[in-house]
Amino acid sequence: MNKAITYIGFLVILLWSNTVVGQNRTAVKPSYVFKDGIYQSLEAFQSDQPQYSMVNVEFSAVVNEEKKVVQVEWIKPKDGDTLDMDSIWGLCWSGRPFIRIPSDSTRRKLVIFAELTLVGNISLFSYETEVDRWVEIKAYFPQTNIPFRQGKIKNVDTVVREKMLRLETGEIAPLSKENLSQWVKDRPEFPRAIAELTPEKTAEFLPRLIKAYNERNPFYLK
Repeated sequence: MNKAITYIGFLVILLWSNTVVGQNRTAVKPSYVFKDGIYQSLEAFQSDQPQYSMVNVEFSAVVNEEKKVVQVEWIKPKDGDTLDMDSIWGLCWSGRPFIRIPSDSTRRKLVIFAELTLVGNISLFSYETEVDRWVEIKAYFPQTNIPFRQGKIKNVDTVVREKMLRLETGEIAPLSKENLSQWVKDRPEFPRAIAELTPEKTAEFLPRLIKAYNERNPFYLK
């Protein structure tokens, strides 16, 4: 049996154990539902205390359920001025938390908020962005098929960025075997399981390992 599967099978069992929560402390687990509203800082999200309740704001936004993002044009408290989008850390809408993506990371006109598809000590989110790719082209003499001109043109490709969020510190890093191994090195069994993953199994099992790690190392509301 593949060693990675053996390790992962062991770790998944941990999802059903180690669930004791400290007295008067609330653990953020996949089933936890944050309050709907606008969070203007990481600290507000860490304590589940939005600065504005969603029922007290007006906004212009487009929801993309397939890509799990909200594209926001503006947000305005009903009794105040339009909020500076850079002043918003994230939002929670219908019990689903979203993190604001810096505009220079998306190259989109509207501000993108990406859903935290896995919430806990290590949370996951993803979003699309555009990257430039230079392609070399040549022009040929039709009679001889010999190039007489060449150069490069710029193409724009759409790529998906998968990211991890360390809820305790706000640190963000690309989701990869190497980065995750560093983030979970306090539990030696997790880096071992990650190292055994084949490329074909990585995308499927990294989120499972993160979920198991979160169960053993829950984030508690501040």
